[in-house]
Amino acid sequence: MRGPLEELANEVDPSRIRVLTVPKANKRLQMTAGVNATNTEILVFADDDAIWKPTMLEYILACFEDLKMGGVGTSQTVHAVDPNGHQTLWEILAGFRLTSRNIEIAASTHIDGGICCLSGRTAAYRTLILKDPAFQHCFTNDLWLGKYPLNSGDDKFLTRWMCSHGWNTYAQVCKEAELYSTFKNNWRFLKQVLRWTRNTWRSDFRSLFTERYIWRRHPYVAFTMVDKLFNPLTLLAGPILVGVFTSLQEKNAGPSNPPLPGWNVAVSYIVWLLVTRFVKLFPHFMRRPLDIWVLPFWLIFNYYFAIMKIYALFTLHVTAWGTRTFENVSVSFCSFINASCAILL
Repeated sequence: MRGPLEELANEVDPSRIRVLTVPKANKRLQMTAGVNATNTEILVFADDDAIWKPTMLEYILACFEDLKMGGVGTSQTVHAVDPNGHQTLWEILAGFRLTSRNIEIAASTHIDGGICCLSGRTAAYRTLILKDPAFQHCFTNDLWLGKYPLNSGDDKFLTRWMCSHGWNTYAQVCKEAELYSTFKNNWRFLKQVLRWTRNTWRSDFRSLFTERYIWRRHPYVAFTMVDKLFNPLTLLAGPILVGVFTSLQEKNAGPSNPPLPGWNVAVSYIVWLLVTRFVKLFPHFMRRPLDIWVLPFWLIFNYYFAIMKIYALFTLHVTAWGTRTFENVSVSFCSFINASCAILL
């Protein structure tokens, strides 16, 4: 792929873009090669499907006025693959996930300064952290259970490294720094979610039980991680408990205590679930009110996701990307901001 990529780079700006390669197709090796080729104080990783607003870089760099700031992420929203702006069911579901994420990272940033993950779609770091030989060794030799090499999950690793080495992180959640990103517009989106879920399980286990720095530095983020560990079980327990309640009240019913019809209980529970999820997604509906039709599918997706999380928990040894036709042929695009982008002082 080097030839076609060099042609593309030359069409854009041959004086500012260099195409580098590594012998083995591995995202972390590629990122490290890019890091070692830079000479700026701040470095930005950007996925090939990331779309920036003109004001984004300025707002990201402003955070680095804090000399202890190690990494900065952004809020995100979905950019439709369709040139007419039409979003499929899968893209709207992705948008719902991002809306929830934006609320969560804004809350954690302002409560205790932590963030669960500086998303790899776009994140800025101090270059001196990434050029540290100790970091590069751990980053490129990251193993799960001591034997499964990790290629994906680089953003989770970077976030944990900031926490464990005393660097601050920040989520720049504002319209000026909002990132647009494309997502799979078909069922393959579920494969992306499965990979992300496995990465989250692995990283959260390490944060909470192996490294444990997060308990002292960012207790609120630690609490949210613990909550997510039990979330699949509590979510699936809901309809089970409703069923148990319905059967018990029918069993204990009498002339003076008639039972509620089963359909009444079921409908009330479903309405309650829809209302509570609507409240959390309200910022999304403010922007795209016509997406309200996807809300019932979002409820179904939540239960599917709970089952997927349990499945992912028992398949953490699977470290492949899962969304690529040929797992050993991968091309990763990393954009590195060069000297023309200065820090705001």
